[in-house]
Amino acid sequence: MMLEDFHAMVCEDARADHEAGRYRTTEEAMEGILCGYLEEEQVINDIQLSPYQKTNTSRQAMMVSAHAFDEKNATLNLLAVKWERSNKLVKMSHNDVNRMFKMVRRFYRNAKAGMYKEMEETDAAYTLAQLIYERQSFISTVRVFLVSNAIVDIEPPADAEEEDTIFSYDIWDIDRIFRLIGQAGNAGENDIRLRDQYDCSICMLKMQADHQKYDCYVGMLPGIVLARIYDEHGQQLIERNVRSFLQAKNAVNKGIRDTVRDEPEMFMAYNNGISTVAAWIEADELGNGVVSVHSLHDWQIVNGGQTTASLANAYKANLDMSQVFVPVKLTILKSNRQKDLIIAHISKYANSQNKITMSDFSANTLWHVEMEKLSRRIWVPSRQRMRWFYERARGQYLVELNRQNTVARKKTFREENPKSHVVTKTIAAKCMMCAMQKPYLVSKGSETNFVKFMELVEAGKIPFPNEQYYKHMVANVILFDKCDRIVKSLQLGDYKANVVAYTIALTYRLYESEIDLDKIWARQNIDEKLELLLKKLAQAVWEHITHPTIEGTNITQWCKREECWNLLLKRQGLDIASVEEEDEDEEA
Repeated sequence: MMLEDFHAMVCEDARADHEAGRYRTTEEAMEGILCGYLEEEQVINDIQLSPYQKTNTSRQAMMVSAHAFDEKNATLNLLAVKWERSNKLVKMSHNDVNRMFKMVRRFYRNAKAGMYKEMEETDAAYTLAQLIYERQSFISTVRVFLVSNAIVDIEPPADAEEEDTIFSYDIWDIDRIFRLIGQAGNAGENDIRLRDQYDCSICMLKMQADHQKYDCYVGMLPGIVLARIYDEHGQQLIERNVRSFLQAKNAVNKGIRDTVRDEPEMFMAYNNGISTVAAWIEADELGNGVVSVHSLHDWQIVNGGQTTASLANAYKANLDMSQVFVPVKLTILKSNRQKDLIIAHISKYANSQNKITMSDFSANTLWHVEMEKLSRRIWVPSRQRMRWFYERARGQYLVELNRQNTVARKKTFREENPKSHVVTKTIAAKCMMCAMQKPYLVSKGSETNFVKFMELVEAGKIPFPNEQYYKHMVANVILFDKCDRIVKSLQLGDYKANVVAYTIALTYRLYESEIDLDKIWARQNIDEKLELLLKKLAQAVWEHITHPTIEGTNITQWCKREECWNLLLKRQGLDIASVEEEDEDEEA
């Protein structure tokens, strides 16, 4: 797929999503699609659309399209999406880029001054403005992103500091998003010719024990070589990693940068290194189990993405890296049998030492593999040949689309697998957890919810997928999507995601007998009776979550607490849900 084709597909999807009623305008649909790509690729987690724009005068103009608040790292992500309406690729001007960044910065300043007090509570950006005002002393970093379907050939502004808050800037244009999606989803081989391309080889010690499944080597790699490799290959190197480098200025990445700058000779001592896998290597035998590796084939970094990308940033900043060396573990898998499962375990266990909130569960678990198989063979019961596409790994949909080698085949693939019918594993987990009446977990964000969902899978509390389970999952996705549209039409404000999760959970608690999942699957829609129930309960949920036990409580944070769910049940005259062991941790 060429960039022009990708751009045309994004524009077509935005128009289709608007016409289908998923977004009020095509512009909002474009915001949702582009932000969705960044979220799926874990550039930014748990993005909330919060469109706001005021352009009556140039000096007072301000805007924001979406946000994501990382409380653990005291970081607020603000996104401004610029939609170019042309069907052809266009370039954004330098003035437009600067103007967009200034408008977002102005929104933040006004929000700090208490702008939310003059806004309507139903305003989409009301909660964001309130959050900034109430947490301004806590927020240490504001990351401003310019996202667009245009091409932006301009470097973002340099980092700046204002009143103890660091402002950093980044640009995700259509070309960068295309490369991100293409690399993340392209399971192509990474052939790294160390000697020919980087004038380097790695001396490694081979594990002495002979194992039928794998060989293992340990050694060290010059930091500047690793940085150059990442600069050339990008996210494709860590496609199998459980996380991508988030570019956040958190403690880990600051530590890496500071060590490279201030104590480069100590990097080897301080850093745990990277864990990698490869299909095979080319190496010279040096004797006593030592080899000199000069080529790596299908090389993947399964742990150490942050180290790798941080070194690449240091390289781009022209820091002296001559004394920086990185410990490397290299595993060569001798057979394709259970290859993905072994890589999943290496990645999971290598990452388990790090205290991270992102999911450390691989897409290659048998549960997700089976869901994928079911989705490829089960067709929707309608005259039109169509199916739901379960995306167990990031970028799978585009990979499959790209494999269609003619325009006609691409068209057929999209007709049989429409983009609106793509279900990622995190979306599936969100919809199923709503049905399981855990809206407080869903409200904690897709990553946290997914981890909890997989814990239930591994504990055997969620059955191994069969045809009925798959169809019921799709029916719950349809129910969620319909509820989302209903809540959006009610224009209740910026808590739509929370209202939807709690509405579906409450519907299951009160009227589970009215939710006929087999019927929803057969119709690919909900009936009018269930639609009316959702409208009624959505209003009740809105009234509930906007009236917490303590006045002035941040609504978004309130919805993440099981207490919020229990109080809703109590207000409905129902028994309080039992507290389960897996729900004990309270995560902001």
